[in-house]
Amino acid sequence: MPVRIAVVGEPPERAAQRCPQVGAAELLLDWRSERANVRVDVPCLAEVPASPVRDAACDLLSVAVALYGADIAVRRGERDAWARDIELAVPVRDVPRWEAASTDLGRLIHLLTRDKVALSFYPGERRPDFPDVASPLAGAHADCVSMLSGGLDSLAGAAMLQRGGRRPAYVMHRSGNPTARAAQDAAVAAIERHWPHAGVVCEATVAPDARGADALPFPPPEEREPSRRLRSLLFMALAAVTAEGAGVEEVFMCENGPMTTGVPLSPARAGSMSTQSTHPAALARFNAIADALGLGAGIINPFVYETKADLVRDVLVPVLSPEEIQSTVSCWAAGRANRPCGGCVPCLQRAIAMAWAGLPPEAHMIDLLDSPRSYMGTDAWGNLVDLLRNARQTAASTDLELLTAHPGLLALQGSGLNLPDVVAMLRRNAEQTLSVVRDHFPEAARLVL
Repeated sequence: MPVRIAVVGEPPERAAQRCPQVGAAELLLDWRSERANVRVDVPCLAEVPASPVRDAACDLLSVAVALYGADIAVRRGERDAWARDIELAVPVRDVPRWEAASTDLGRLIHLLTRDKVALSFYPGERRPDFPDVASPLAGAHADCVSMLSGGLDSLAGAAMLQRGGRRPAYVMHRSGNPTARAAQDAAVAAIERHWPHAGVVCEATVAPDARGADALPFPPPEEREPSRRLRSLLFMALAAVTAEGAGVEEVFMCENGPMTTGVPLSPARAGSMSTQSTHPAALARFNAIADALGLGAGIINPFVYETKADLVRDVLVPVLSPEEIQSTVSCWAAGRANRPCGGCVPCLQRAIAMAWAGLPPEAHMIDLLDSPRSYMGTDAWGNLVDLLRNARQTAASTDLELLTAHPGLLALQGSGLNLPDVVAMLRRNAEQTLSVVRDHFPEAARLVL
């Protein structure tokens, strides 16, 4: 049975008169009334001029916030029950336009999450959806927008833009994760040290917050979904609205090539078990939706042909200190412990990238690469085995064999990518991985001999 969720910004009884789904909903989301259970502050919206485009921008944010709230509230199951079935009703200003966009939006959601999400739209009240707060964009003269997540790749994007003389408006989504917030603060501080006053930071807060006495209920932290696959869609929407407020069209969403192309490390990781958060098809679908809404921003990933090791050595090391680079966060479990786990795929990729660039090792919860057999039978062991096996197979395969093993790569051409360059990037990533493991981690190297 699907989980039924509806967005309201008024007494539910009144909203139910326009939308029957409200009365049948198991969870109500609200960020506009005194019963709000989601906190939403989007300062960049204040700079979007009053026009039909502003209405479209407000609707886009409403839909993205609703999807993000639903993504957090509904816990995934295990294995075959990992994908979820959700029905979500959202109030918007232009119902026909969103009904026309629902097919493309549904495909984008499925690409990002592999969930079944049935969206419906109903007429919202003609009043502000979001708080009217001062915008840092006023007088900033930004010439592009770049997403700043607190991760290593987004900091590399900032370094690339600043070295090129650009003036970015940095979009940050502030969640309740203290580790991510600390990494974002460190990234902003590093940028300001090296390129003072050469950009502007636009912080947006979207997070569950049901602490008010009259707040609608929201699942407690221990019952929430940690994967957050739709955070990338929220990030895209925030960036598109920021671009509209800044009057620019270039939006950068920076992610390394192996993670972007989403090639599964093993057949068991195909489908919903491989993230597609910055996949070229996802960016293309979002750009098409934004264009249909009249928003002029186009999201670009400039690092689709670069490995994480490339970004560390060639983009970050020449301009930032090791401490600044290592203040970023890559771990999938960030915030759940006082240091990165060391056993997830991003932690492993990051450790290899740091070693490739000659940077000192970082402290992790486990020493998987140094002592892999100590973790046999764990998920961390499986991650390392899959990563190394994939690297060995990729390095040994011909181009034809690689495309046959991963036919999804062929679809990248439809998103405008150069397939030979993608294959060359994947092969370079495999060779970097094997070289680092053989030179720095002899116990792990035994797994690929």
